[in-house]
Amino acid sequence: MMKSLRKTTAVLLSLFVILGCAFSSAEGGKWFCADCGAANTENFCVHCGAEKPEAIVCPDCGAKYPVSSDAAFCGSCGAALRKQSPFHIRYEGEGFATPEEAVTCYMEGFKNLDFDQILSAFAWETQMEHYDLQAYLERLRTYQPSMRPRMPSVHAFVFSANLNVLRFNQIDMIYHSLEKYILGYDSEAASFVPITFRKDSDDVAVFLKKFDSGRIEKLKQMTNIRFLSPDAVTNGRFSAGKNPEHFIQQTACYGADEAVNLVGVADVGDDTFFCCPTICRYGDRWYLVSVSSMVSSILGIDTYLQAFICMPSDLVIFLSL
Repeated sequence: MMKSLRKTTAVLLSLFVILGCAFSSAEGGKWFCADCGAANTENFCVHCGAEKPEAIVCPDCGAKYPVSSDAAFCGSCGAALRKQSPFHIRYEGEGFATPEEAVTCYMEGFKNLDFDQILSAFAWETQMEHYDLQAYLERLRTYQPSMRPRMPSVHAFVFSANLNVLRFNQIDMIYHSLEKYILGYDSEAASFVPITFRKDSDDVAVFLKKFDSGRIEKLKQMTNIRFLSPDAVTNGRFSAGKNPEHFIQQTACYGADEAVNLVGVADVGDDTFFCCPTICRYGDRWYLVSVSSMVSSILGIDTYLQAFICMPSDLVIFLSL
């Protein structure tokens, strides 16, 4: 009786797996390459050329998984289902249906004091998979050691290096904006000029106390998230003259199907939160690709305020001070 029940259960499980594989194949959705771990939507892996399989088969015990499964190890025996590679670890989320949803996720990450949520709004792997370094160099007409990334992703190792330096660059900009917000925009410590502490004084303790001002907790009060158009914030300059052409040139390096700028706005107590990211569409999914944008460039926003500004004034009034 028990043996018969096990056999029936095994048959049913097999049917579910087969049906799942068939549905996944028919749907033509995302699948994960067993040879390099990359996510794909085509019939062949865009990174190593491997053909899309009917199912993922465990090399040790033969257990089958739908080709859309992101499982890295077999649930039956623990064997690795795919080779480890830079493509195996994916930092980005699933993307968003609209640009507004992407920016909302980013802003609510600050409200929730959740750095992982903030970063989940970005296209990391997808951006690097489409990144056009040639278009970037043709726009700048120069190769700068400060560029991120600054090497073409012709090798999986370089792809990994580019991906991580890209993440570091955006994370660092968010970090700087957060630091300036906590210290206060009128604070000497927020000017990024080296501060000298006197010997045998309480200067260090006084300085460190600035980080315990309670300002970071104020972000939890964020409400009324809304959006402004680039022209509304730049008084029409975004669409004036050659700026539309410059915007196309500026965003060409992302290799996206579409790129837009939006200004996210929210209330934080008596303060107003502003962010001006660049958002791109790859296929039918939207992601942030940069905390900076053509809007922030037109407004002349400080490098260390690119990720966000939160203070009791209108954005344009603040920038004109």
